[in-house]
Amino acid sequence: MFAAQPGTGRHTAVVSAVASLVGIATATATVLAYYQTIAVLDIAALAAAALLAALVCLWQTRHAMLAILAATAPLPGLVWAAPLSGGSQFGVVPFLSYGFGVVVAALYAQQVLDRLLNHGENESPWRAAAVTVGLLAVLAALWFWHGEGADAALQASADTLAVVLSVLLLWPLAASHITFDEDFVADANRARERRALRFDKLGNGAIPRWGLALTGIALIFLALGWFDAEPMLRQGWWRPAVSVVLVCGALGTFARGWREGLGLGLITAVAGLAALWWRIYDGRAPFGAVSALQIAILAAFIGLCAARHMRIWRREGDPPEMARRRALEDSSGAVIATLAATAAMLPVLLLHAGATVFVLATLAAGLLGALLFPAVLTGLETLLPRRQSVDEVFSKMRKR
Repeated sequence: MFAAQPGTGRHTAVVSAVASLVGIATATATVLAYYQTIAVLDIAALAAAALLAALVCLWQTRHAMLAILAATAPLPGLVWAAPLSGGSQFGVVPFLSYGFGVVVAALYAQQVLDRLLNHGENESPWRAAAVTVGLLAVLAALWFWHGEGADAALQASADTLAVVLSVLLLWPLAASHITFDEDFVADANRARERRALRFDKLGNGAIPRWGLALTGIALIFLALGWFDAEPMLRQGWWRPAVSVVLVCGALGTFARGWREGLGLGLITAVAGLAALWWRIYDGRAPFGAVSALQIAILAAFIGLCAARHMRIWRREGDPPEMARRRALEDSSGAVIATLAATAAMLPVLLLHAGATVFVLATLAAGLLGALLFPAVLTGLETLLPRRQSVDEVFSKMRKR
């Protein structure tokens, strides 16, 4: 038998203390939420969302406990943040936050499997989640402070922070009870090999001509989104400027490269503006612009996880182009996590008219971060090549 987190059993006292705190916080928040207006349909929709997300995660992990944990770990966070709503309804905002939590949990489950199967060294998503959640809070304050969507922005920030904390706290609680037998390891290896064959051709996005072509397509979508969002953005030109500096600066600093910062900023802007272009921003739904911001942050998070993995591979000796190819070929975990978040959004179709665009935007944001970002980075490095050391130049000559 193999344990997901060796040595966790030695921390029984800590685990018990955390479990008690989680239980007390959840019970208190539940009581407070009970005295507000409770939307029974929203609760039923979240339960259905968790079931759909668990089914997709089961396809990813081939392990029932991991799948259930990935789908249910974010739910207590929504309960903790519920008292802030004051009984107000914010449409798809909680569902998008739940989808973000599912992606974080699914990527961590993938990291657990990678470590179990000795498939390289990938970084856990916690740091990337912390950076993007902080960025969401800052951008929400920048755009919606004392504005029409201020309450929805506060709820989105609280929901997203709470679901990430919920996942972070609940994983250690369940880790000591998760075991893997030899049959599971063999089945998981076969499943990984099948997915690797399906994703093998995606590595062509690391070829310069394809990277440049996909970067051009991203710029076209950016322009289309800008034209539709221009009336809103003209109300304060300084907000877009400050947002660009914040997004590119924060993500580039954490990804350890200004090209990475530009690439992540581009896909984040494309995701957010495309959401507005798809009529997510609607005068009848003030939370629509907040939802567009949530979708942009989802793309930033998945892209940042890919950037961190590429940096690890480069540190192990892979040249930049090979690191980008590996990121594309090994993107199955991020893609399936995106599918889980998209599946979790499907019950919203029964609650809100026109919610199809939110489902499509969730899917697009995940694919932008997982697949388009490495290709965009290829285009940027083709136009703005890195400096190469003498050893790197001669190494390439010897390979030829």
